[in-house]
Amino acid sequence: PNPNPKPGGLYFLPQRPYLVLGTLRQQLLYPTWIQPQRAEYSTFKPFWAAAAADDDDDRAESSPRDRWTFAPCATPRHTRAIFELKWAPATLARGDTAGNPALAQADAGGFVSVYEVSPSTPDDDDTAGDDTAGRRPGSTSSFDVAEMASVRCGGGGLGMATCVDWSPALVGGGEYFGSCRLAVVGADGGARILAWRESGDLEVVDERECAHDLEAWAVAFAHPRSSLGSNGGVIFTGADDAAFKGWDLRAGLHRSPPAFVNSRTHGAGVTCVAPSPHDPHVVATGSYDDGVRLWDCRRVRRPLQACDAADCGGGTWRLRWHPERRAIACAAMGGGVAVVDWSGRESRSIDEIDEANADEAGGPESESDVWEPGSLSVGFRYRGHASIAYGADWGWKRGGCEDVVVSCSFYDKGLHVWSPR
Repeated sequence: PNPNPKPGGLYFLPQRPYLVLGTLRQQLLYPTWIQPQRAEYSTFKPFWAAAAADDDDDRAESSPRDRWTFAPCATPRHTRAIFELKWAPATLARGDTAGNPALAQADAGGFVSVYEVSPSTPDDDDTAGDDTAGRRPGSTSSFDVAEMASVRCGGGGLGMATCVDWSPALVGGGEYFGSCRLAVVGADGGARILAWRESGDLEVVDERECAHDLEAWAVAFAHPRSSLGSNGGVIFTGADDAAFKGWDLRAGLHRSPPAFVNSRTHGAGVTCVAPSPHDPHVVATGSYDDGVRLWDCRRVRRPLQACDAADCGGGTWRLRWHPERRAIACAAMGGGVAVVDWSGRESRSIDEIDEANADEAGGPESESDVWEPGSLSVGFRYRGHASIAYGADWGWKRGGCEDVVVSCSFYDKGLHVWSPR
């Protein structure tokens, strides 16, 4: 597909087959909610089925491009130019309601806005048990997109808000809406923490105006089960000063120095920070120096020694971990899109780490007790885009993640679907 105007990033809603796409036209971006559909199923339940019908071997061997279609399922919304969009890790429930998905946006005006995405027509789940409730080929659910709150948090200079992240879903549990926080960085080099007022508005509750010396592009909360995470108490940031930093929010972002600073490893600006969902102490970073690196957040002065940086052939603008395995989809700008595989792992599962953390008698462990470092390498390169690749994410279907990647490129307005297999 060729979205109009130019796309700048895309993000699948976890566990659901819906995609948000940010595109550029003059100084306005339009997030467009897109629902992938299986072309081979013409009348009903396209998301409950496998990649192809069991009795259709030809379709089973077809490419993802042949098996996926895209159709808008919400009216494009006019906004300021968008640098980042991020789905909340939990629905924003109110009272006894289950809640709807929510999306945070960081824009060129220095604002962070949060949108609620609610169905305006029944979802596929409503007809799951009715074989007669088919849909016309190409039909989709439709959604209403309403702004919940917006706050300006950009600083001086260009004043742009460049990246935003939500605190982990484990923070607050069922009361996520009332207790969650958002972290945001900007082109002024500042970092800020946002929280909800009782009125339902967003407000800046903590900030560091000079968190970095140059434009900041990346922010992420640590995994809540990492030794640093402490239920949303630590964030990571990266910027054009080539610095990768960690901040302990419990000490106060505005009054305490960073928990760590590494300014020597990256050869250029740090563009992306992506904590692993599988190994709570592993964090991936991307950089304009073309490399993807893995860090042990317990010793962040250098990357894991057994894992040299994987060269993606272009500035690694966005990183997306595969939800079910240790692979990263990397939008590498002029280098296209790469899939970076990591053969290592933490020796213990997240549940085992939780048990050890709860054991007060447990002492410190040696590095060999907790790591199987493995290697970091580019396992697949996709060069089908005709211009710089700004976004990539793993495709979702009903029932889980599928091993396909959806990616977008800027000048040629490309939206591509492909498989690294």
